[in-house]
Amino acid sequence: MLRSVIVLVLILVSTPLLQAQTLLTEADAVRIGLENNYAIRLQRSNLQIAENNNTLGNAGFLPDINVNAGQNYSVTDSKQEFLTGQINDQKGAKADAFSAAAELNWTLFDGLQMFTRADILASLEQQSELELLLTVENNIFDVLSTYYSLVQLEKQKEVILKTLEVDQERVMLASEMLDIGAGSRLELLQAEVDRNADSALLLEIHNDLIQLKTSLNNLLGRVPETEFIVSDSFAINPALSKEMLEEKMVARNTALRLSSQHIYLAELSLKEIKRRKAPSLDFNLGYAYNDQNAEAGFLKTSQTKGLTYGLSARMNLFDGLNLRRETQNAKIMLESSRLNLEAIVNEMKTTLHQQFESYRNKLQLLNMETHNVLVARENLIIATERFRLGDLSGLEFREAQRNFISAESRLLSARLQVKLSETSLMQLAGDLVIN
Repeated sequence: MLRSVIVLVLILVSTPLLQAQTLLTEADAVRIGLENNYAIRLQRSNLQIAENNNTLGNAGFLPDINVNAGQNYSVTDSKQEFLTGQINDQKGAKADAFSAAAELNWTLFDGLQMFTRADILASLEQQSELELLLTVENNIFDVLSTYYSLVQLEKQKEVILKTLEVDQERVMLASEMLDIGAGSRLELLQAEVDRNADSALLLEIHNDLIQLKTSLNNLLGRVPETEFIVSDSFAINPALSKEMLEEKMVARNTALRLSSQHIYLAELSLKEIKRRKAPSLDFNLGYAYNDQNAEAGFLKTSQTKGLTYGLSARMNLFDGLNLRRETQNAKIMLESSRLNLEAIVNEMKTTLHQQFESYRNKLQLLNMETHNVLVARENLIIATERFRLGDLSGLEFREAQRNFISAESRLLSARLQVKLSETSLMQLAGDLVIN
């Protein structure tokens, strides 16, 4: 029965390996995520809207041209009596009128507001580009973090699988020793209990792998059931420089650049409000055509057509102090944007300092755990030989085995934590790329 349970566990955790699967590298994961991730695709739509809005017409440089035409009919009864005594009495008199006109309105000068609006539209487009870049960076970080966690968990599964091989050998040895009268029933039961515990741990790891793969597929915009395998390792950069990271962060961090863009937009908004005080000059050009026919009245037919043109100027002298209020609010928004940038810079530097110190400590821990694994592995090898020779009890062997599993798990966890810290630092520096 117990052997059946072990076989079932091994089948469950190895089932995906029996299917045709594609190797998903770090670069492939990032590329697929950039193509398919829903948040990125939505942000690209926002960027397209900003690009469409950034036109000369939307800024106010181009004229407005309107064309209208109309045809009207009427049937009326009219009775007219003149001073001469003449009476003009018409029943059901028909009349029709046709009119058509084309008009051009062009603002020639508006206090240079149109130039400021053009700058605002261009700045809004650049802001959308930065927002897209920020979404991309966050997606890359999430994808890589999940990917590295998968690599670490796959390595941990390998450790447990090797442990289960030793567990099975230990059960077989205990059973053989019991059969020849040199062992005990307690030793066999303890070996089976330890094997079952490792089998349960393997199932937990298998479930965690399924959850992480589903999460990664979601980040990549794929269906949850998409099967894949990940690389068996990832490289660690142990030589990051805090000074270089901070220099890059100040110059390239997307959040900082976006905050600076907000300041520029606030400055433009203030400039646009101030320029409303200036007068504006419009040019008007039009052409009109009218044709009227009537069976009653003074005119039987009337036809006019011609060109109209001219200039018009306007200037607001008093608007209830609304312009003054908007100017004051714009100045407050500008100052708030500047304070926000200072706060973000300070926060970023603090975060960089904290994460870099954490990164250095984790590197030291990684070196320590690497040494611990070597010691634990050597200890397990010696313990295994002594157990096979009957010179070591099952409990003592299990302790050596447990120490090795724990050391391997800590090492894998330390490698993952170093890589996650490194990835986070690269994101802060605006340098999150795949080599």
